[in-house]
Amino acid sequence: MTTVGSDMAAPEMVEVADGVELALHCLGGDGPPLLFVHATGFNGRVYGPLASRLVEHFTVWAPDLRAHGWSPPPADRDYLWTTLADDLLAIVDHLGIAAGELDCVGHSIGAATLLLADARRPSTIRRMYGYEPVVWRVEDKFGPGENPLAEFTHKRRETFASRGEAFERYAPRPPFGTMRADALASYVANGFEDLPDGTIRLRCRAADEAATYDGEWVSTTALLDGSQTRVAIGRGLQLPPREDADIGVPAHEALANSWLIEYPQLSHFGPFEDPDLIAADALEALSGRLGAGAQAETNSAR
Repeated sequence: MTTVGSDMAAPEMVEVADGVELALHCLGGDGPPLLFVHATGFNGRVYGPLASRLVEHFTVWAPDLRAHGWSPPPADRDYLWTTLADDLLAIVDHLGIAAGELDCVGHSIGAATLLLADARRPSTIRRMYGYEPVVWRVEDKFGPGENPLAEFTHKRRETFASRGEAFERYAPRPPFGTMRADALASYVANGFEDLPDGTIRLRCRAADEAATYDGEWVSTTALLDGSQTRVAIGRGLQLPPREDADIGVPAHEALANSWLIEYPQLSHFGPFEDPDLIAADALEALSGRLGAGAQAETNSAR
């Protein structure tokens, strides 16, 4: 089955700041607008199985964050997540979407930067589903250069002889080994660029991914104060050996109009592990039915 993102035209390039362009993909659909924002190291096209469900109900727009996917790295190397949030607001302005008419889905940094964007311009987002937004409690935040993921990312292998080789390498190894096969295939198809010698290379280069992790330190609960947007927050309970074991919970605590959905069988890569379940819950949240009548709801029976 062909999924969204596997065979698309080149994205539109949108200037979001002086000299900074983001690639903007229209993943399809003919419904109301939905902005989908990817996780660090990924891009707007790699979520094929999940996006295929969303475009049945929305016109889905998916920007690539700075240096991700088809977006070039910024000359000033500014990857602060507050800056990335401003980029998203520029995308909203470019699309001409009025306040209160935009629904959103985000994963990890994508969910966090959407929340930061909405807090910077209140009521930009009508409803949102965010899977594990990386937002730190103020007392737990770290400083510039202290994110351990940045150092780890520098060691990432960037090139493979073919997409088939990349798939075979990833399939049995964490974290990709828990992905559903069609979701991993979507990542391999769209997460790499073809080089002149016939090999492939990650579109998000290791140094840029590391710099993006280094810009995470500004993403704190203090910046979410006052947000009233209805937000469903997904949290996987299959936790990696990291200190941020309650990822997603700080954002839930800071948002007055949020509820928490827990998935015992999923990890931080839940949108790739069970895209049908995540899409179903996202669609329920965006319809207003999920969590109706309650500020906070925890569902641990999934």
